[in-house]
Amino acid sequence: MAWRNMTRWLAHLEKEGELLRITEPVDVELEAGAIADRLVKSGGSAVLFEKPRLPNGEISEIPLAMNLFGSHDRTLRALGAAHDTEIGDRLVALMKPDIGQILRKPWTGLPLLRDAMSMPPKKVRKGSCQRIRMDTDVTQLPIPKTWPMDGGRYITLPLVVTKDPSSGEHNLGMYRSQIFGPKEVGLHWQIHKHGADHADAWPDGKMPIAICIGGPPELIFSAISPLPDNLEEYMFAGFLAKRRLRITKALTQNLMVPADADIVIEGWVDASKTRTEGPFGDHFGFYSLTGQYPVLNVTAITRRKNAVLPATIVGQPPMEDGYLGEAIGKQFRPILSFQHRDVLDLHLPLETGFHNLAIVKSKQRYPRQARKTCLGLLGAGQMMFLKILVATDEDPSDLDALLDVLNDRVDPNSDLTILDGMVSDSLEPASTYENVHSKLIIDATTIIPSDPRSGNPVEGSPIEECPPWRRGEEEAPGINDSLLDEISKLELIEDCLLLRNSMLVVTVDIEGRPNLRTGLQWPNEEAAAAQRDKISQLRNLIWQLDSQKQLRWLFVTDNDLDLHGKGANRRLLWQLTSRFAVERDFIIEDGRIFWDATTPIPSNEGPSTVRRWPGITMHDPETLESIERFDLPPWPNNLVM
Repeated sequence: MAWRNMTRWLAHLEKEGELLRITEPVDVELEAGAIADRLVKSGGSAVLFEKPRLPNGEISEIPLAMNLFGSHDRTLRALGAAHDTEIGDRLVALMKPDIGQILRKPWTGLPLLRDAMSMPPKKVRKGSCQRIRMDTDVTQLPIPKTWPMDGGRYITLPLVVTKDPSSGEHNLGMYRSQIFGPKEVGLHWQIHKHGADHADAWPDGKMPIAICIGGPPELIFSAISPLPDNLEEYMFAGFLAKRRLRITKALTQNLMVPADADIVIEGWVDASKTRTEGPFGDHFGFYSLTGQYPVLNVTAITRRKNAVLPATIVGQPPMEDGYLGEAIGKQFRPILSFQHRDVLDLHLPLETGFHNLAIVKSKQRYPRQARKTCLGLLGAGQMMFLKILVATDEDPSDLDALLDVLNDRVDPNSDLTILDGMVSDSLEPASTYENVHSKLIIDATTIIPSDPRSGNPVEGSPIEECPPWRRGEEEAPGINDSLLDEISKLELIEDCLLLRNSMLVVTVDIEGRPNLRTGLQWPNEEAAAAQRDKISQLRNLIWQLDSQKQLRWLFVTDNDLDLHGKGANRRLLWQLTSRFAVERDFIIEDGRIFWDATTPIPSNEGPSTVRRWPGITMHDPETLESIERFDLPPWPNNLVM
C-alpha cells in the first residue's frame, strides 16, 4: 500500500493501536525527544504531540509526530513491502528483465511496465504543500531540541532538495538542519554527500535549496537510500509507491518540490560562506562535534492545511533510525548481490550505528573469496565508511553465531587484514583523523578444500601452515575456569565475562577519562599517559597468566557497562565498536588479539594522537523526571543514563 501523505500513515498507525496521542502541552525542547526515546527503546508506539510548546511558551498550531518508524514491522509497512527484500527484488527485475519469459508470456511483463511508468515524477501546477503560506519564521515550527548539549533545535527528518547546476537533476538528501534564527538554517551536508557535491559545482551566487518535511513516507526512504547517481530520489519515490510522485515548482526558488510534503522551507545558500554548526547528538550515540557548514537563507515557508511535522531522535541505540537503516539494508541486499555477485547476505547491526560493523556472507568457490568480497563492498556507496567487516558462512543477523565463528574460525596470524588510511564517516568520533581511519577485515569463514591451509591444496601449490582447530579438525582451544578465576582476581580488573572459551571481556576503571555526559575537548596528557600505562600493564599481566596462549581475543572497556545485566551483549557491541579505532587500539601479538575499547583521552603526545572526545547522548535528570507525568513503558536496562 502507498501512503499518499503523512496524515494517512498516522491514521493507519492509530487504527492499528500504534499511535499515542498526547493532548497536554509538551516542550519541544528536550521533553518531546525524551518521550520518543523512551518509546522507541522500549518497543513502544509512535507518538503525536498535539500541543507542542515552543521555547517562547506558545503552543504551535502544527502537531509534532515522532517514532513513526520505530519497529521492524512498522518500517516494513511504511515501505508498503510484504517481505524484507521485495523492493530490491523489484529493482533487480527492472534492471535485468527476463526477456525470454516475457516473450513467452507477455502478461508477466506488466508489473515491470507498471514499475517503469511509476518512476517519472508528475508535475502539477500547485501542490497541497503550498495551501498555506506562513510567516517567514522557522522558529514558529515545532522543531525539537532532543539532547541537552545540542547546539539548538534541529530538523531531524529534513528532505533537502538541491539541483545540479549543469544537468538540472534534483537530489533529495537528508542532512540535519540547525535552526539559527527566524530566517537562517544550518545545513550539515558532509563532504561525501551529494548536496555538498552540488554546492562545490555551483557557480558564484545564490544556490536554491528547499527543506521539505513530511509527506508520504516513501520520500523519507528515498532520501536515505543508497541510490546510484543516475537514479533520482524523486524517481525512486514513485517506484516505491508504485505511483508517480507529484512535484510542483517552489514559490520563490527555481526548484521542484514534493507536492504532498507537509511543510516546505525555501531559500538559498551561498556555498562559499559557512557558520559553526553543532554539536548534535548523533546516531553513533555521541555528540558529533562542531564544524563549518553552509547556511540556508529562508525566503518562504509553506504548508499543507492539516500539516504535521515528523521528527526523530538519534543517539544511543536502539533508535528509530536504526530500524530505518536495517530496513534499507535488507531491501537493497538483492541490488548489492546483483552488483557484487559474491554477496549472499549482509547485516549491519543497528547497535553499531551501521558504519562501524558489517557482517558478510559470501560465496566460497575459491580460496579467500570472502576477503575479496569484503574489499569490493568497501567501494559500494556509503559502505566506504565501514570500520570492521566480518566474513562468515553463517546467518549474518545471528549475533550468537557471530561469536561462535570468531572463536572457532579466526586465527589471528592469518585471518586478519588491516587497511590503513581509508575513508571514514565524518561523524565517527574514535578515528585519529576526521574523515580518515583504518579498516579491519576478519575472515571467519570455513577453510575450503582448495585453500592452501586445508592440507590438500591444488597440485603444485605448497601447504600453508594452519592450526588443526582452524581447519575444523578439533575443537578450538580456550581457557579453563581456573585461569579465568586468576584473571578475574587481578587488581586492575573491575569485572570480566567469558564470551566464548577464547574470548574474554574485562572492564577497568580509567581515572581522568572524559566525562560521559560532556566529553573532553582539550588534551589531558597526564591522564592519557596513565591510561596507556594501565592498559599496557593489564594486557601484559593477562598474557603472562595465559602462558599457553589459549586466549585469542581480549577486549578491554570501561566499567560503565554491567557485563552481566540484561541486554549486556548488545550494549557491548555498541561500546566495543564505537570507542575503538583500528589504527590505535588494535594489537596482534603472538597469535592473540588485544582490543582496547576504553574511552580515549585526548592527547597529542602519545604514539597516536587522540582528538577531542564527545559526550554520550544522555537526557538531563530534570527532563527524565518531568516526563514521569506520562504513562510510558519503563526504560530498558544497560543504557548510559
